[in-house]
Amino acid sequence: MSDTFTIGNTNFSSRLLVGTGKFASYPLMKEALEASHTDIVTVALRRANTAQSEGDILSYIPDTMHLLPNTSGARNAEEAIRIARMARELGCGNLIKIEVIQDQRYLMPDNMETIKATDVLAKEGFIVFPYMSPNLMDAKRLVEAGAGCVMPLASPIGSNRGLEAKGLIEILIDSLQV
Repeated sequence: MSDTFTIGNTNFSSRLLVGTGKFASYPLMKEALEASHTDIVTVALRRANTAQSEGDILSYIPDTMHLLPNTSGARNAEEAIRIARMARELGCGNLIKIEVIQDQRYLMPDNMETIKATDVLAKEGFIVFPYMSPNLMDAKRLVEAGAGCVMPLASPIGSNRGLEAKGLIEILIDSLQV
């Protein structure tokens, strides 16, 4: 039985999203992406089209997968908006993962700046995947701003602490229908 879902006007056949930030090499990344059977691959725009010895990271992402550029490195809404617009101009399409992180110690998302960026970008035709701290009222504000989905933090990035926000995420799932 197929478990397809739609965000915006795009259908996906896998709910697994795979990031590209932690692989030892691009060939290894490509092998892992193919083995994962994911439909959606996130990549930081700042890593694309760089003069690396292995070439451009984008050339290692299979054509069958949807590219989800993210705004990694953005510290406020204005930076996230600028990065999203650059991604679209580079031919990455209208899907965008908004990451606005001012806190460099714990890498916790800034929900208020994320809401601002989502509001602007959704009005410009982007399908926005906002990464946010799991707060019900902020999640509702993201939906009102035009988010295609919400992507709540489950545990601090890179902490290896497991699913720490399970109860809060259950509240979001129970309360939201995006």
